[in-house]
Amino acid sequence: MSENQKNHSNQDQNTNSAQNSKVSKTNLEKAIAFAKQYKIYFIIAGIALVSVVFFPFSSENPTSRNGMFKKAREYFDKGQMAFALEEYNKLARIYPDNYDVHMKLALIYKELNEHDRMKAEYVRAIMAGHSRKKYEATIALARIYLEENKYDIAEDLIKDMKTSNDREIIIQLGNLYLDKAEVLAKGDRLEAIRNFNKARKFFEKAKSKKYKHAINRILTLYSQISDTLVENNNFSKAEEILNLSIKYKDNALAHYKLAKIYEQRKLYEKALSEYSKSFKMDPEVGNINAYESLLLKRAKALESNGDKVKAELYRFKAKKLSAKPGIVQNPDSSIILSLIAIKINQDLERDTLIPGVIFRITNITGKAISQINAKIVFYEGNKPFSTKLINIANEEHPLKGDAKTPDISVYAGHPIKHVLDEHDLWAKIYISRENPEKWKLFRNVPIIQERKSIFVEE
Repeated sequence: MSENQKNHSNQDQNTNSAQNSKVSKTNLEKAIAFAKQYKIYFIIAGIALVSVVFFPFSSENPTSRNGMFKKAREYFDKGQMAFALEEYNKLARIYPDNYDVHMKLALIYKELNEHDRMKAEYVRAIMAGHSRKKYEATIALARIYLEENKYDIAEDLIKDMKTSNDREIIIQLGNLYLDKAEVLAKGDRLEAIRNFNKARKFFEKAKSKKYKHAINRILTLYSQISDTLVENNNFSKAEEILNLSIKYKDNALAHYKLAKIYEQRKLYEKALSEYSKSFKMDPEVGNINAYESLLLKRAKALESNGDKVKAELYRFKAKKLSAKPGIVQNPDSSIILSLIAIKINQDLERDTLIPGVIFRITNITGKAISQINAKIVFYEGNKPFSTKLINIANEEHPLKGDAKTPDISVYAGHPIKHVLDEHDLWAKIYISRENPEKWKLFRNVPIIQERKSIFVEE
């Protein structure tokens, strides 16, 4: 073979190699794109494969279908999970397409702390359930991935449900984002706000009162972020965050905190303006005496500068403010009741919920108080359904001067049925310092139905 022929042969081989490499690269890119597009289906298929390995089907036939289901339910209700697992596995082999069987198995594996098998059963339930029913399994599986901080997988699971017009599905989606936001609130508070806002939109779409809770959590987070910034002396950024809060929803707490920032920065006229807005919106949002005190302080400064007319105006405002009947303060000048949190404990298995409140009492005098009792009355609508009496201080254990109690948690003595129903729940907190008791109402608190604690800043 001549030297020219050898060169031509090598060039042909190089060309073929480059073409093959290009084709391989194109095929690889297509495969990667396909995998990304259908990643959630690969995940579900993988879990489903695990479930098949764990639970091979057989052609068993029941001697009594109703008897088998009854026996399995009885074991489950009694908490005998090992026996319940055995019976429901038998049913799963006989009725592999029964949605309820797989949902029960998922709950059993949750109790047994076998998370992989629990996921497998939720996947089998999704595959078995018809379009209206399988959303429960989908939501449950998505919630598991949220708890594992695998947000992308959770989002992929529920993406086809977001366009649903089914009210119950929409509410469950709202709850899902609410739970995600609560987890994020412990770290990334701005991302938590974005997820609370998603929850709000779903609740508003479902015309559920829960949207109010999502809004309140957003406002609380804005407030907490501003507090952190103030602690770090970053007043301008704190002011920016509070203005974002007001832009999202005009609220008394943000105006009150802006007033405190402006007062600290000696921007007194701005502070007075924010105090005025705050107390017009909510007379109980903060310390009304701070507003009155600043008015009198400014009146004195203006008078010393020769502006007697404006000084007299500020004194008049302060006097009018202190006499204003709409301002509700603690009805006892010796103690302050601070509301810490509102709670609802939900039992989905029993379909019940129990509301509760957490508060503390502060003795603002220099002397010990030897008699404090509390009465908490829980209402559904206008009807009381539970009353709790507690002793906070007595002769043996007085509340010392300038001291405060630990957080006091009080729950209703009777549960409310039907977790998913809308409930108009309230708690009234009364305090008495006399014997026999003369009860004074300190707080009338709406209780919004949610899984998580609702923390209140006062």
